[in-house]
Amino acid sequence: MRLFNGKQGLRRSQFAKELRGANLEKVLLVPIDVSKVLQKAMILNYFGEVVHIPFSFMVSQTGMQHLIEKIEEAKLTCQAERVFVGIEATGHYYEDIVRILTDAGYSIHIINPSSTHEERKQHLTYTKTDDIDLYLIAEALVGNKATNSKLTSGAYRQLQNLTRARRSEINKRSRIKMEIRVVHDHIWREYQGISVLVDKKLKTQIIFSDFWGKASLHLLTHFPHASQILELGEIGLRKLSKKHNLKIRKTAMDKLLLAAKESVSKPLDQLSSELFFLKQKLRAYEWHTQTINEYEEEIERIFIETDGVLLLTVPGIGLPTAAEIYCEMGDLSHYTNAGQLIKKEGTNPVIKQSGPNGGYFGRISKQGNANLRRAIYTAGRCLARHNDALKPFAVRLKEKGKKAGKINIAMGNKFIKIAFAMLKNQKPFEWNNPDFEYKKEISKKLNFPIAA
Repeated sequence: MRLFNGKQGLRRSQFAKELRGANLEKVLLVPIDVSKVLQKAMILNYFGEVVHIPFSFMVSQTGMQHLIEKIEEAKLTCQAERVFVGIEATGHYYEDIVRILTDAGYSIHIINPSSTHEERKQHLTYTKTDDIDLYLIAEALVGNKATNSKLTSGAYRQLQNLTRARRSEINKRSRIKMEIRVVHDHIWREYQGISVLVDKKLKTQIIFSDFWGKASLHLLTHFPHASQILELGEIGLRKLSKKHNLKIRKTAMDKLLLAAKESVSKPLDQLSSELFFLKQKLRAYEWHTQTINEYEEEIERIFIETDGVLLLTVPGIGLPTAAEIYCEMGDLSHYTNAGQLIKKEGTNPVIKQSGPNGGYFGRISKQGNANLRRAIYTAGRCLARHNDALKPFAVRLKEKGKKAGKINIAMGNKFIKIAFAMLKNQKPFEWNNPDFEYKKEISKKLNFPIAA
């Protein structure tokens, strides 16, 4: 008989494996409901009979010792042979409890809060109390609904902390970018693009191809108003470009001066608050950019010591994306095929079927690890644009009428299958292009040297 884990991963069936062959009369369940300050637990036998009524404890040396003593007393009283602890993954508050109880030798099973939520719905229990939650956690455990049996550790854990923190900084910087654009619209709106007539059609000409490039940011910081650019003129712009190595081209200077001449902005002396706000936001942008760079340096330092470096052999996959995917996938020994990882990331299509027909594929499930799902989508988008080996797959999907979002998801799923095979077999990306060398592909993405 085969456990139903084909699409769940081996971890999903861990409880069933550990329970096999046990005398159910001598099995104890310890559900734990976690919060920031005070935790609650109870002890039941396998059939749901209360061995020890709910009790509270704190996550401290004394509190954890109190919990262990309660478990050992119940184990002795019931002559239990096995003890299973079910704990709900609430924020990060459960992690210390899992670590301490694991070190004490208990079988720990982590349960997603959504599982207890579904248990509540099935029982039509709309009241939510700690005691009810404990029963629901126990039922989720017995129902083999635990999603994990241990915490992420080692390089996986370190990279998770760093990549998630980097992602948070990028999101903050993105909000600041939007605020900079908005406030600079009030100072000099034409700087972000001037409208011109081309063949009797109105088109917008962008001054700088990269609004966040060195030249653009220097002007935003020191010459944010049209009058200041007109005062510099073409000669002043040339001197400025040479002095600060801005590399402003003649075409960009012409557009810049045209935008300044056509500006309808308020006079400089009426924009003091906007200029102050812009200055503060540019400082924040610079700080977040520096922080992101420092995160990426630390990510690289750890990542190059792992076998995840193999992912960098894939053209179009950069260091941050490779590190995110590697650590969010975790230990691949928990999985037997890439389909389990696709379900973990939540990019598997939901199948709608009723009766004898084959049904149809709906939207992606969006269940599972949102961090992995976002990284895979990013990888799919990059591969569709920059990986000539896999680009034909994206082209075929486009020819079938698929939209960009679906193409990126499909490409991301294709990449997860490739990544799974590469990491399982410890082999780099293979491409029958004579100009492709995977060692060069890795080296151009790294700042630190790596052993051959």
